[in-house]
Amino acid sequence: MVRLNSERVLLIGDAKRDVEAALLQAAPGAQVTSVPNVFDGIAELTNSPYTTVMAAVEPIERRPEAAVRALRGLARDGRLILFGHPTLEMLSRKMMQFGCDDYIVTPANAGEIQQIFGAPRLRLTEPAPAEGDDAGAPAPLPPQPAADALSSVPVADVMLDALLQHPHDAATAAVRAIHAQIAPRMGLTFRRPGGEAPAAPEGQAVLSQSVRSHGEDAGTLYLTLGADDDHAAARHVLSQVAHLVGKLVGLQERHNGLQKLAITDELTGLYNARYFRHFLSRILDRARAMHFPVTLLLFDIDDFKKYNDRFGHGVGDEILRQVAGLMKRCTREHDLVARIGGDEFAVVFWDKEGPRQPKDPHSGALPGRPPQAPHDIFKRFQRLIASEDFPMLGQSGKGVLGVSAGLAVFPYEATDVDGLIAEADRRLVHGAKKSGKNTLFIVGTDDPTLPPTDKP
Repeated sequence: MVRLNSERVLLIGDAKRDVEAALLQAAPGAQVTSVPNVFDGIAELTNSPYTTVMAAVEPIERRPEAAVRALRGLARDGRLILFGHPTLEMLSRKMMQFGCDDYIVTPANAGEIQQIFGAPRLRLTEPAPAEGDDAGAPAPLPPQPAADALSSVPVADVMLDALLQHPHDAATAAVRAIHAQIAPRMGLTFRRPGGEAPAAPEGQAVLSQSVRSHGEDAGTLYLTLGADDDHAAARHVLSQVAHLVGKLVGLQERHNGLQKLAITDELTGLYNARYFRHFLSRILDRARAMHFPVTLLLFDIDDFKKYNDRFGHGVGDEILRQVAGLMKRCTREHDLVARIGGDEFAVVFWDKEGPRQPKDPHSGALPGRPPQAPHDIFKRFQRLIASEDFPMLGQSGKGVLGVSAGLAVFPYEATDVDGLIAEADRRLVHGAKKSGKNTLFIVGTDDPTLPPTDKP
């Protein structure tokens, strides 16, 4: 306490006076001068000697190396201590390579200040000379401690890049990028909840830190480092990285949620009309390049308006949800099913991988196999519609729905998005509907495919 009371301290950028309050609590006799910015601090150091300079990180973060070098040169044998928000801690640690003696994470407290002033001065290296300095090159750096190697990574920049380039899994991409910068001496991995922890190689240890997002478990970060490294310091930095990864997971989930809202139909959960056209355009481009067919099926519910008029829109909405679910059951995961209008739906089939395989490989019964062509898929869908119970329609709710469809195939009937939609729609409106409904019309033939025999 005696030594601290004899300190002459220059405070730079302590706008809220929080650090000054903690400093005076720790040492009421210390002489403290406070200035608002680095320029005023440099002027003050030019005119008066100080035993300690304490500077806020935030105002100098745009050109931190130049600011720290300037302050270090003027402070001479005095201490140079940075202070700032926890998100700036990694930058503070990096500045120890350029002449900073230590740093404080705000909000500061009297005990931490006493501890820092009571410890011997320690820098990672002598400050690097300014460009053109005649003092010569700095002494060779000692092996960089694990904590400093990790904290020297520009984590914020890495995470922003990951969010822009890999928005669907930014957290994993960011951790891989950090790992690439600290390997091979260390390793950083991210496991989602339930994932296995990596094994520690011989002569190394693995530290773990949970990642939380909005108060919930989002996974675990694992840092592999030398068994002789300072694990306490490394764990401290790892916790800061985990905090930022948790924020990134939250941003990623929000991005994915907003994107889902933008491309899906709120009522049925299917893709919406906007995404349907986007997907069809992309898959046709791919089909042209790789020479495979794309089949478009458009269908709607026969006389759907009468269900709304008779039972109400709530019942109509439930019918739409149930019909959407039935069609999803008939298709593969990569086939796209969309709701493109009130009771109008579209299905995009692309079959580059070959014949369709049963979703349940253990089912040997022929009726349980998914059909081998879009034409057969629609027939199966009709059978499901006819056999499904719709309890909201009362006792007549079994087998009362009919669906009609039109089908067209790229590149045989059309070569672009608008042409394919127009051909399928023409067959739906002028073919299936006029032939008596509950029917599929295929472009290229004048004969409708008849409905199943169990049509109501």
